[in-house]
Amino acid sequence: MNNDNCLLNILRFDAQNVNKRVSLSALEGSEVTITGATGLVGVNLVAALIFYNYKLAKTPIRINAVSFSKPDGFMAKLFNDSNVSSLFGDITDQNFVNAIPMSEYIIHSAGYAQPGKFMDDRIKTISINTTATIELLKRLRPDGSFVFLSSSEVYSGSSSLNNNERDIGSTDPSHPRACYIEGKRTGETIINAARASGVKAASARLALAYGPGTKPNDLRVMNQIIAKGLNNEISLLDGGEAIRTYGYVTDVVTMLFNILIKNESSVYNIGGKSVVTIRDLAVKVGELMEVAVRIPETDSYMPHAPNSVGLDLTRVEGEYGNILYTDIDVGLINTIKWIRALQSES
Repeated sequence: MNNDNCLLNILRFDAQNVNKRVSLSALEGSEVTITGATGLVGVNLVAALIFYNYKLAKTPIRINAVSFSKPDGFMAKLFNDSNVSSLFGDITDQNFVNAIPMSEYIIHSAGYAQPGKFMDDRIKTISINTTATIELLKRLRPDGSFVFLSSSEVYSGSSSLNNNERDIGSTDPSHPRACYIEGKRTGETIINAARASGVKAASARLALAYGPGTKPNDLRVMNQIIAKGLNNEISLLDGGEAIRTYGYVTDVVTMLFNILIKNESSVYNIGGKSVVTIRDLAVKVGELMEVAVRIPETDSYMPHAPNSVGLDLTRVEGEYGNILYTDIDVGLINTIKWIRALQSES
């Protein structure tokens, strides 16, 4: 089996699990647009829709997979499907957005989830979450449903380890990551304005999705730790005391589809319940990969990054029922398998 097929099989396995957890029958025969379709969340959303079409649908779902760059490698093969239209271009270009077909359902998941990327072009980071959101809302058919992928970074500055949807952070527009933080907050404001005018729209505040679906050289901490493990030694840059709450991508995608279909509240926290320090994460990955872990004796952590990220998931659990959270060991094993196959491909 070549690496592309191996990667696709991993995505299909998770797509099957999504379809076991949530019924996508409400989307049958409709047009569904996913922006950020080649990102971690986006590609898993598309994979779940494709799986539904092949295994369960009576009338196929038409999928618009929107990405900045033309998909290649395993993504090109995934999108090479009769029910998928691969649309690539700049989501901040109004002419490009105007060419996206009108849709009954839109999930706007485009954006830079990695700090190194969203701080490289701060104006574009703001535009993706604001002007692009406004223009995409115009591509929604009457009585359609829209979900904006926000971020737990709206809680930046909060000292709580269990932020709920009524909370908000305390950072201001001069914060080094403000392009992302304020962009997400403004995106949510746009969604609230649309909802007030009768549009079925909601925001989903995501904290740290992980799992299969990332691209080579992904800069997220977990992926970097695993990549180092594949080179036979994991070394941290600091003491790893920062606390993170990880959510496996299958769990996250299930939540997003529930919100898209039912859309009962204006904002939801989504993510997982695997709370771990970066130090403990590195140790866990080292044990699973059977490689040495080196951790410097320092309490410092990445400048300007939150020291802790935690969400209260009571609302999404209460409205959409019990969520089968993926155990972090299972999620890590799948992620390690993915990154190993991805590195073999490149």
